Amino acid sequence: MTNEELYRQYLSGDAEAFEQLYLQMQGFIASVAKDAAQSFGCSDKETLDELCAEGALELCERLSTGAYNEERGKLTTYLHPFLRGKMYRYLEANLGAAALPKDEMQRVKQAQRLHKEENLSPDEVAQTLGVSAEKAAQLIGCKTKSLSVSALSDTDTDDDPLAWLLLDQHILTPEQAVYRQVCTEELEQLFRTLSAKDRAILGHTYGVFGYEKLSADELGLREMLSPDGVTKARKAALERLRSRYPGSGLHLWQDVYHALKDI
Repeated sequence: MTNEELYRQYLSGDAEAFEQLYLQMQGFIASVAKDAAQSFGCSDKETLDELCAEGALELCERLSTGAYNEERGKLTTYLHPFLRGKMYRYLEANLGAAALPKDEMQRVKQAQRLHKEENLSPDEVAQTLGVSAEKAAQLIGCKTKSLSVSALSDTDTDDDPLAWLLLDQHILTPEQAVYRQVCTEELEQLFRTLSAKDRAILGHTYGVFGYEKLSADELGLREMLSPDGVTKARKAALERLRSRYPGSGLHLWQDVYHALKDI
């Protein structure tokens, strides 16, 4: 029986059909896991087993929702972006720089220490390490969440509150932690003024304010958008968020904070 036939039987209440479908999909899960692992330069059995386990869990969760519509394509086509997104998030959280060569990993750690602990700019990090500014930026950004958000303030990209929100807490000084906490609270108030769709687009893109982080493919399926449509929707939502920034509580807090630092 095809995957789609078994899925229909499962929806009609046939528990055995679900078990058969699950077993029938093991090869599909393994192929997605293999592709995901190769994207991160991994091929060891332990990692593949972990990815298959993550994929199996996601498959069961997606099947149980009953959201698949056979008229829109094959079951595997529907499931693929969800499984891939789940596996990518697992790899990002558990591997990071671990897949890099040892000497490169050391440079990553050194660049991030100079930038985050000694407050050197990317250009200063580049000069210290004897690398190009572009390479320094890559080293500093390694092993962090994939995030590139236009700053709400056009004058100071270091004040990007969405990027600040996703920094690891352990790298912050007490003063920075307080600044981040207030920025986060004020940003959420600004975020809540957006439409439900804009909140969903940004919330799922960055995994903030109670929204599950989704890949572009997953978000496109959820919002019925093409990949290009997701990109355009994200840019438009960010622009609307930015337009609310001038005169907001977040804007006022950042102005006051920097004014006090300059005293």
